[in-house]
Amino acid sequence: MRRRLIFFLIVWLLFLNACNANGRELVVGTYTDESTIVYSGDTLTDEAEIGRFLELIETSPLSEAKVTGLPDYVITVNNRSESTMEAMVNVWVLDDDKILFTRGMEGTDVFEVDSMYIEDVNEILILNNF
Repeated sequence: MRRRLIFFLIVWLLFLNACNANGRELVVGTYTDESTIVYSGDTLTDEAEIGRFLELIETSPLSEAKVTGLPDYVITVNNRSESTMEAMVNVWVLDDDKILFTRGMEGTDVFEVDSMYIEDVNEILILNNF
């Protein structure tokens, strides 16, 4: 009887955990070396903010600028309910306050964040303690 009770308790806890794993989250990380990313423990789960960020990266214009070295930041949008990564953006912050990024893990096209969205991107980085 005790084993059954423990079994059902474990199943119930797993069920509750699965119910809480719905929705999307945005997380920010940094490269420690070419193959390792350390993500902040903080996540952004506000659907409107995540939607604005995804729109920003989809509508940003191509840039003729070149990026070198490891990105300053990595921003990912994960869909926890589907166990998928919806977006990955490598971000370079330049000295002249320009923000450049590539899309995806192996993205080669460089995009520039429009000046009217730079504050929004900086807020995301600040919210994640970077």
